Amino acid sequence: MTLPNILVIDPDEGFGTMLKEGLEGTGYYHVTWVDNGKDAIKAVRATNFDLTIVDIGVSDMSAYKLILGIRHFRKNMKIMLIPFFGQDLPDKLKKLNPNGILSKPFFVGDLPDLIDDALGRPRTERAPIAPPPAEESESTADSAKSDQGDTSSEEKEASDSTAEQPHFSPQIVAVPQKTVSYLRSNETEILRILDDLNREVRAEAILLIAGLELIAQAGILSREQCEKLTTLMAHSSQAASEAATFLGEPDKRFAQSLHEGSEYRLYSLSLGEGISLSLALSLNVPLGMIRHQCRQTAENLSRFII
Repeated sequence: MTLPNILVIDPDEGFGTMLKEGLEGTGYYHVTWVDNGKDAIKAVRATNFDLTIVDIGVSDMSAYKLILGIRHFRKNMKIMLIPFFGQDLPDKLKKLNPNGILSKPFFVGDLPDLIDDALGRPRTERAPIAPPPAEESESTADSAKSDQGDTSSEEKEASDSTAEQPHFSPQIVAVPQKTVSYLRSNETEILRILDDLNREVRAEAILLIAGLELIAQAGILSREQCEKLTTLMAHSSQAASEAATFLGEPDKRFAQSLHEGSEYRLYSLSLGEGISLSLALSLNVPLGMIRHQCRQTAENLSRFII
């Protein structure tokens, strides 16, 4: 089945990227994103899109003029409009009879249904996404190998060799006590900022970590669960920092780290030496959106890091 071809017109790079990645991440659509009306008209003239999604905040021309221009070149083009945050669509644009409205905020998981309604096609026409083939883990491969025959002598040699290797345990960077104290003294404001982020990404857990200390949390995990996750994330961040130092990274740390499973991902953004903003959340949330929202949150938190 040919994937519907969608054009997203949004002046906000973060939101436009998030929408593109969110739609393509479903496996049901092919998406092109542009950030202005002029490029949108060029794209529409060159490509026969099935649907155009227009953020009415487009800046280089009015949304009304842009839609008229699109329909001039593609008379039967289906169009979905994104109103300003928390507002209804202006009457002037309603009279253009859009095929759908995508109101902010929205849940990424609802996108396929909203898009298919605008396309005018039954939701059942979406082709199912084939699950990725399972990869054989090292432990499974080792078990299969031992089942095939007696290789005890070789395994013993390998085991002895491994045992001789030095144990590596990264040392957690100590964050200055005055920084930790200042963060804790502003916990109420920090919690508000984390809650704002959580409304955008709906995470299992959002953690502000300083060294091995959990400064503040948001999400649905309990305090005890978040403290355990804090320890794991702190060690992971420090190991990544030592790897960055080993590789010659100028700042001796990676700005971001990402771990993905079949259903969840862990994402961390470094806010300073030993301080990180860490998230555990569903794969349904586009990575572009996570990065964009975390950067904004980092800017809001920066005034508390002394």
